[in-house]
Amino acid sequence: MNFLRRWTISDHLFYALKIGIGSAISIYLAELLQLEYSSSAGIITLLTISGTKTETFRLGINRIATFFATVALCWLTHLLVGPEWIGYGIVMVIVTFFLSMRNLLTTLSVNAVFVSHFLRNPEQKITSELILNELMLLMIGLLIAVLVNHFQNYESQKRYLDQSAAVTEAKLRSIFMKLSEYLKDPQVNNHVWEEIIQLEKDILLYTKSAFQYQQNRLPLMDNYYVDYFEMRLQQCSVLHNLHYEMKKIRVFQSDSQVVARFLDDIMDHLPEMDAPESQLAKLDQLIQQIQEENLPSSREEFLSKARLYHILMDLEEFLKFKKRFVAGLPVGEEPQRQPLQS
Repeated sequence: MNFLRRWTISDHLFYALKIGIGSAISIYLAELLQLEYSSSAGIITLLTISGTKTETFRLGINRIATFFATVALCWLTHLLVGPEWIGYGIVMVIVTFFLSMRNLLTTLSVNAVFVSHFLRNPEQKITSELILNELMLLMIGLLIAVLVNHFQNYESQKRYLDQSAAVTEAKLRSIFMKLSEYLKDPQVNNHVWEEIIQLEKDILLYTKSAFQYQQNRLPLMDNYYVDYFEMRLQQCSVLHNLHYEMKKIRVFQSDSQVVARFLDDIMDHLPEMDAPESQLAKLDQLIQQIQEENLPSSREEFLSKARLYHILMDLEEFLKFKKRFVAGLPVGEEPQRQPLQS
């Protein structure tokens, strides 16, 4: 879709601008303060800016904590080994090991720069001035990263999620149409199951973008899009699991037509964000009718009725996912979506 391509380009451009401007400001401030290795401040900013404000802040805190541990290790290694290349290797092995154990490898690159400064500086010793210089570089890089990443293109992110939701509903509607055709005509052999799998993959990508948007909105609690795409993913999983039952039930057209008509009814209400009470009530009636029917006269008919019952139970779960999602929405929570564009 063209709108997805346009959003991707603008998102990458906005991220590149934050990287370039933030790094340049950090280097300028480091040079203004006459710090050694001023370019390192820009590198710290570059490596700290991430997809969300919360992740950038969390990464900054981790960098500060690991910085002081790295300083202590470098000082100890400098005393025991000296400023030789072997000292750098020993420190990096220890630092990498403990960062990996604590799941903090995202801080490794910056710590590696600090280790090279500490162990390979011209004075061949670790002084308080050198430590202060590195700390100032770190604080400048982190501060600029947090400030720059505070600017987020919320409206663009929201438009992308609105359009992604509209695309999801359009694809889901197409899937329901093909499922209905699949049940109505035993000769039809479409690729609806592959489409369900592909839609699940697409929704996983949309959910990742929704989570980033949610994290960027903090401290505001804006969980609508994350909850929405998780609901659609659960619904796709239900449809995917019905493959075998729907394939077998087509032998008995009387039963498959019941499911097809109910799928048509669900399809007509897919985009609506109202609780599907009327559809659940209709489903209860269908189940009641099945229970009141005469006992099957053959094993094949019995298996078909069992599959019909199982399919209707799964479709009930499909509707209940939506019901729970709608029940969790505060009044007026659903956003006004942008019209779908090609």
